[in-house]
Amino acid sequence: MAREVTTTGSKKLKTLKKEFNNHFPYLRLNLHSSKDAIKAKKGETIHNLDEEKTLSEVREKLGSGKISFTGRKNVGTIETEFDEIFGLYAQICYTSKDEKRYYTTGSDNKKSLSQLNREKEAAGCKKDVWH
Repeated sequence: MAREVTTTGSKKLKTLKKEFNNHFPYLRLNLHSSKDAIKAKKGETIHNLDEEKTLSEVREKLGSGKISFTGRKNVGTIETEFDEIFGLYAQICYTSKDEKRYYTTGSDNKKSLSQLNREKEAAGCKKDVWH
């Protein structure tokens, strides 16, 4: 059975990020406010949400929603689900072997988490720590 990462409203962001990184050690999950999505498109600096807060404290869309994902789910699907369900700007990220940090874009967004994790490992990317 594939291991799964799930979101719950009572889960702290740091716990969610740590669980994500335990499953996909060459990737990171970053969460931002929806306003930061606009800033990112303009090339402006954005900041992660407070990791000590729970998902229900930072979500921008009300309602009951949950996201569960395994390695089979595509990067872009996860990012879209965070936007649609929680109103949050999510980005899957990685750190290159020369210590530069990147957000996934383009064709990487069509890859599964497992596939992208394997590719980044093979490329010599750094294992990330969730924070």
